[in-house]
Amino acid sequence: MKKMRWLCLALCICIIWAGCSKSSADTDKKEGKETSSIGKAEYSFPEKYEKTSDSGKVKFNCQLEMPENMKQTIHGTAVEGLYCCDREKAWTMFGEGKEVIEKPEMPVDEGRAPYDYYEFADGESLGIDEGISYGSSNSQYYLNIGVQDPDNQGKFEEKEVSFKSGEECITEIKNAIEELGYHTEDFIFGFYPLNFQTMKDLEEEYIQEDYLKEEQRKESWSQEDDAYFIYAYQQNEGIPIFHELMSIAESMAYDTPDNAPIQAVYSARGIEYLNINSVYEIHTEEAQVSLRPFEDIASVVEEKFESLLNEASYQVTRAKFYERVYLDQAQKYETEPIWYFEVMENDTGKSVVLINAETGKEIFLQ
Repeated sequence: MKKMRWLCLALCICIIWAGCSKSSADTDKKEGKETSSIGKAEYSFPEKYEKTSDSGKVKFNCQLEMPENMKQTIHGTAVEGLYCCDREKAWTMFGEGKEVIEKPEMPVDEGRAPYDYYEFADGESLGIDEGISYGSSNSQYYLNIGVQDPDNQGKFEEKEVSFKSGEECITEIKNAIEELGYHTEDFIFGFYPLNFQTMKDLEEEYIQEDYLKEEQRKESWSQEDDAYFIYAYQQNEGIPIFHELMSIAESMAYDTPDNAPIQAVYSARGIEYLNINSVYEIHTEEAQVSLRPFEDIASVVEEKFESLLNEASYQVTRAKFYERVYLDQAQKYETEPIWYFEVMENDTGKSVVLINAETGKEIFLQ
């Protein structure tokens, strides 16, 4: 009899427990809580974002430039410091056997590598610190007319060169920077041709507009001067790096070839110019960083321009995901994921807006 009583009691408890569980599940369902084993659907970033604000003042029309299949959660990163080139190899490649006519003493900032600068009798120059800056005797003519200036890129792309393909010249530059101790898989490369006739015309234009002096004119331009301008941004796990120099001021924040940490001019004669700067030793951490939905980020940009009391209209033409590296107040390297926006005002003036992809807060530059 006692055994039967315990059996009935156990059965009642099971029925009550099942009822409570069902009730709890029903409540969760009513409140919109997901109880299945599949879990909450993961957010996907749109490939393209198009939207016009209610007033019509702000319009978005941009492809999202980001790693393929980027998730809402990414790994955090840490920067140990600047990645240094192989100084001995740099000297072997660009200085060995040459007559040094000047080697000025350069001050060294605390915590930075010493800076050695050489001028050679053949008109070449070499600077070495954490990075490298090399120029041939012809490099000044390329740089004088702004071959790396984004305002000139369209002009250069109108005419081709034929001594090699751009991909072949990138391979030559990759071989050089591998010898200097860098890893080419850490960079995203781009290029455009430098036709000698276009450069000659630009030089004349610069002289006429007093950007250049007559004595800076190249004696003659020929097909031998045809070249490519090659540039590369550092990346980490497919995410490009927004380096510290781009955070100095808004005027320096543009995603353009002249801001790339690797810049080179490669002609039929070989390397005319090579500059490597602001390359970091980056480590991926186990800690995860949760990113806000893109729609939330875009709303911050929309509100920023909607709040301006003017009659201008604004069109967001680019949205690119970056890992920003910057120095904090203690001069220590910090990183943060950001969205980089380019915004056209009245189809004329262009500005850059940076939004922290984790917090949704704007990053203000001078």
